[in-house]
Amino acid sequence: MISWKDVKELIAFKNGDAWVSTLMLNIDGRHFPKREEYMVVFKNLVKETRAQIDQAGLTEAARQSIEQDFQKMERYLLDQFERNHHRGLLIYACSKKDLWQPFAFPIPLRSKLVVQPHPYTLPLTALLDEYPKYCVVSVSQERARIFEVYLGEIVERSDIYDEVPGKVHDPASKEFKADGPYGRPERRIERRGRRSDSPIGGGNSESGVYGLAERKIERHIETHVRRHFKRIAEITFSFFKDDHFDWLLLGGQTENLAAFEDILHSDLKSRIIGRLKADPKASLPSLHEESLRLIQKAELQQRDQLIRRIAEVNYPDGLGVLGVTPTLQALKQRVVQTLVIQSATQLSGTRCTVCNHMTFSASNCPDCGGMMEPVDDLMEEVVEEAISQSAQIVHVPQHPILEQSGGIGALLRYQPAKNTNLAKGAA
Repeated sequence: MISWKDVKELIAFKNGDAWVSTLMLNIDGRHFPKREEYMVVFKNLVKETRAQIDQAGLTEAARQSIEQDFQKMERYLLDQFERNHHRGLLIYACSKKDLWQPFAFPIPLRSKLVVQPHPYTLPLTALLDEYPKYCVVSVSQERARIFEVYLGEIVERSDIYDEVPGKVHDPASKEFKADGPYGRPERRIERRGRRSDSPIGGGNSESGVYGLAERKIERHIETHVRRHFKRIAEITFSFFKDDHFDWLLLGGQTENLAAFEDILHSDLKSRIIGRLKADPKASLPSLHEESLRLIQKAELQQRDQLIRRIAEVNYPDGLGVLGVTPTLQALKQRVVQTLVIQSATQLSGTRCTVCNHMTFSASNCPDCGGMMEPVDDLMEEVVEEAISQSAQIVHVPQHPILEQSGGIGALLRYQPAKNTNLAKGAA
């Protein structure tokens, strides 16, 4: 499972004069049912890249390292890689510096092979930006389990156990056992006479004495529980700082969650989107199922709110646009903050070979007069352009507002200058 830590490590990778090979491969079984079919795509990518390398003027050592990368990738795809439910594969390789890092995803990737002096991290950052990561913390008074949920998969990151003194038994019973440093060894209590109404003194004060001991032990237990919750909160916050999850779900009994949430850092409290009934003893499949149910519900609500927000500010000088043409113009002006696309949207169009201006059809670019080339999947080009501008990408299965607006819209960072003529309304 990828994280920002992986990205940072790749960015910090010291490769010297060696180049890094980055393979993105679509292995979606719906399009490539057999291994041989996506292997054809891989071999074509290698063939095209070799031709480019021949023109790059690299040293012989660099060329040999790249060739070893290609050979290792091919062996891995043929002999080691098991697709299972995965639909996309990303590999970083630099044989000269012993870099080999494969990532498999349950979503398809656009097939591409990049060879350059440093790792091509854009695919990783795009995935981390586009798909939210969830942290699930399930707590009890003695135990906690922390999970990461990303792209529909769940991975346990930590299992924490803190020994807490046992609960205090009723001192009115014949046997009273108090555990912990403030307790007494197990002993038999024979009750004689009436129970004193006073916590100390008065007739037979045995009940009062043990009442004091009970309260003292209870306070001791509460201190241990709070210390346990504080430790979990600190570990969760460290996980957040290291891996930057987007949203948080809490699991456990209501009273435990209330106490634990009270200790959480404010940055974590603002990310809570739901609460599970599952405590740390729950099985992984049941916890995963309950988490995904809450996540799907939360994502639908968030997407609906985003689209309605765009519609609300879709007016002259507003910060929302709906429709293909207004969205393309906003991308041209580099003002898109969040791009929203209905998943089933498919459009063909053209793109300028000089300034990258995209439109439905034109023989010459309306901006610079350059030649336009046909684009089979305009939406894919739109997404890549948005990613290159560090815009957030949100895919929506279906929404009535988008259906009436060509399946696309955007929330803007700011309103472009008046002379940019940013059109409003659906295409």
